[in-house]
Amino acid sequence: MAFSLEERLQLGIHGLLPPCFLSQDVQLLRVIRNYEIKKDDLDRYVFLMGLQDRNEKLFYRVLASDIERFMPIVYTPTVGLACQMYGLTFRRPRSD
Repeated sequence: MAFSLEERLQLGIHGLLPPCFLSQDVQLLRVIRNYEIKKDDLDRYVFLMGLQDRNEKLFYRVLASDIERFMPIVYTPTVGLACQMYGLTFRRPRSD
């Protein structure tokens, strides 16, 4: 949603994205607000992995915005819990 009309036309994606334009700063604020309402670290992990699947650039922007806050969720210790609860957290296969 951060693509301007000119960028959408240039890339040939006009009409394939929602009609509104939101800067990455606004998207970052929305992600953080949604992140904060998650009830536990495992839910936060699943939320962030979903974001990575949908919008990798925004995912890394979120991580970089407060690395000390987000790294324990996407790395140790939460990823260990996610591995233990794999059947509950699996959404789709990843090839990276």
